[in-house]
Amino acid sequence: MKQLDRQLMLHALLDGELDASGVVETERMIAEDAALAAEYAQLKALRGVLRAHAPREAAPADLRARMAALALAEAPATRPAPQAARRPGFLAERPSWRAFGGAMAATMVVTAGLQYALVTARAPNETLLALTAGHMRGQIAGQPFDVASSDRHTVKPWLAQKLPIATSVVDLAAEGFPLAGGRVDIVDGAPAPTLVYKRREHVISLTQLPARGKNWPTTPERRTQDGYPLFIWSDGDRAFAAVSDLAPGELEAFVGLYRRETARENDAKG
Repeated sequence: MKQLDRQLMLHALLDGELDASGVVETERMIAEDAALAAEYAQLKALRGVLRAHAPREAAPADLRARMAALALAEAPATRPAPQAARRPGFLAERPSWRAFGGAMAATMVVTAGLQYALVTARAPNETLLALTAGHMRGQIAGQPFDVASSDRHTVKPWLAQKLPIATSVVDLAAEGFPLAGGRVDIVDGAPAPTLVYKRREHVISLTQLPARGKNWPTTPERRTQDGYPLFIWSDGDRAFAAVSDLAPGELEAFVGLYRRETARENDAKG
């Protein structure tokens, strides 16, 4: 494989654009080539620094309103000529490209505004930003946990000493997602327990929050924040969020396994 192709594969892996076979093949190349592994590590570190110090910002509401007003002003009101006024031999008047472009721009601005409003109503942006920031800090620090242990009977009591919220800690090592530890993040101005799971060299941050005041779905739904895929859901009393640089399909598989095991745990208690 050419050097350029190998670099493109690294970027595609970082962006979660590879299918399962592509992920396996690229990670095999990284494992077998020390130089390629070093380049991949540098790319991950660079992306983390850029995201931490140059966050993306949504367009302000007043700017979107001004754009919509300008677009509408550029689109003159046109009415089709009455059928009786058209005479044979004359071409029907066509709408100007300027009017068409203005109408399209207005539609795009309004659609973008509606999508923004829907996403904001379904999952608070501030919460997603805090969850992603906690995951990124762990990656940049090189140690994404406060307590390092693969034993849930060590991680759960440690979190219980720090926080009043009960944390569901399950063992998924047999399914390829071993527990690595836990930490305390600050989300919406309050401490929240975060479990850290591993998938090969990837890290998954799973945070649990009080569900009150959060209009999150009861079944997992995918979001994207600063390029990271997230899955959010609630079980009525608690809200959950899983964020990682894994391919979205693998992160979704992890979420399914975690929900299955927590359901079994709750059934056993009940």
